Amino acid sequence: MAARRFTRRAATGGLILLIIPAGLLAYFWYSAWHTSHVNDQRRQAALTSILAQARDATTDTTHALNTNSTTDTDALTGIIWQHTHAPLIAYDASRRTFTATASRSADYSEEVLLPGGGPVTVNRCFTFTSTRGTSAIWTTTMTEQDEQLCRPGQTIDHRATLAKERIRNMSAAQLTRADVTQALDPAHQQDTYVVKDTVRHGQTVTITILIRAQRDVSATAAQCYQFTRNLDGNDAERTTASMPIGTC
Repeated sequence: MAARRFTRRAATGGLILLIIPAGLLAYFWYSAWHTSHVNDQRRQAALTSILAQARDATTDTTHALNTNSTTDTDALTGIIWQHTHAPLIAYDASRRTFTATASRSADYSEEVLLPGGGPVTVNRCFTFTSTRGTSAIWTTTMTEQDEQLCRPGQTIDHRATLAKERIRNMSAAQLTRADVTQALDPAHQQDTYVVKDTVRHGQTVTITILIRAQRDVSATAAQCYQFTRNLDGNDAERTTASMPIGTC
């Protein structure tokens, strides 16, 4: 009798030992599936947000171009930049077409099984093509591109931000072509920064710079940028604005 009770208890204990790891395995399997499912949903929401940004930029650019009567290339480049935030904007005069290349991003919080996780950034590359038709009506189309296409523009954007910061930190007396060149291109190689001109208008200085994506001058993307620095002595922040322009 005692032997039977022992056998039953042993069998029950063995069954419990089998159930516990099976339950843990099922729990971890479900947790992994749930985490992956949640992350997929969040990533898709981030992608949806990016596409919405790009579509809004397309609509806003078209509207702005059609409500402005200017035909100046620099002014049109500025309008497109305001709505696409594209660091690289090319103009094809023969086709009367502007092509703006810009990266869009959105963040989502990644869920993980173990402590860690955190924000994840999703990036997408787009071209915004604005064309003025024979009826003088502007149309803008948006196309998603391989991320590789946006990398030159990202480099130019970084260099433009760096140039803006250095110009902001220069004294009013230093805002000459020679001194700005020295600040941005100490070796005078004229490979990534070429300072084209500096012009004073009252309490502002306008500086025009050609910025290249790479040192290889013969085969690299480039964009003209205009930097406007406030010289007002009461402006403690030394307000400095920058934007791409069509020619320099």
